[in-house]
Amino acid sequence: MINLNVHSGKMVNYYLYGILGAIAIGLLFSVKIVNQYERGVKFRLGKYVGLMTPGINIVIPLIENYTTVDTRQASVELEPQEVLTSDQVNLRIDGIVFYSIEEPEKAILNIQDLKYQLENVAKVELKEIIGKRTMKESLSQREEIAKDLMSKLTATTSDSAGGTNKKDYGVVIKSVQINNIELPKELIRAMSKQAEAEREKEARVTKALGEFEAARKFKEASDVYKGNFEAMRLRELQTYQEIGTEHNTLMMVIPSAMANPQGSWVLGHVKDLDKKDPKEKKE
Repeated sequence: MINLNVHSGKMVNYYLYGILGAIAIGLLFSVKIVNQYERGVKFRLGKYVGLMTPGINIVIPLIENYTTVDTRQASVELEPQEVLTSDQVNLRIDGIVFYSIEEPEKAILNIQDLKYQLENVAKVELKEIIGKRTMKESLSQREEIAKDLMSKLTATTSDSAGGTNKKDYGVVIKSVQINNIELPKELIRAMSKQAEAEREKEARVTKALGEFEAARKFKEASDVYKGNFEAMRLRELQTYQEIGTEHNTLMMVIPSAMANPQGSWVLGHVKDLDKKDPKEKKE
């Protein structure tokens, strides 16, 4: 009897130790740590029961499970896509959307693959925004396009857009950035030719205006020199001086007495007079 009691006592102790060990192992596996930048969405038998806050949390094995959600700011890159403007020009646009998850339970319960959904919504809304603008407006209103896209994304990802099948994404759109807006190569070449033609036109107009202004100033100067022989003579001497500064310049100065105001030679008239009046010379 004594041996039987001792043996049964040992068996009870073994069972007790086994149960305590199982409880210890269960507690060990049930303790979960959530980081400061994370939240845990807890489910019990498949039903949502609450959020797990940062720190130590208890999850009952085989009965409860959880999904962690990163609440730090994240981004979705919008790959380059062809977008048609209101004046039938294909633009290639890319950008980036910054967001953060503010309600983790909605991001898990309402949305499957949050980044994929945000990317698709952003692409659709961007096409609609560009479709209402011309090419010039799209190129010059980059900030306005980003603001419009941000407001549309905010309305789409929240309950503000309404609708019976509408579900809140549980996110907040922080900002939207439009990176590049590329034109078709054919349009770039055409615009380059147009810009070159405009620059050539402006250059010709500027040159013509300069010629007109110079001609007017020359006319005013000629009117001044016309009644003032001394000023004309000084200007002539100054011109000689300017020409003489060139080392390889050959300059021939002809006295003004050898030519009349019309530019004809006076020597020719003298020779003609000598030929017409030979008798006067003999006398």
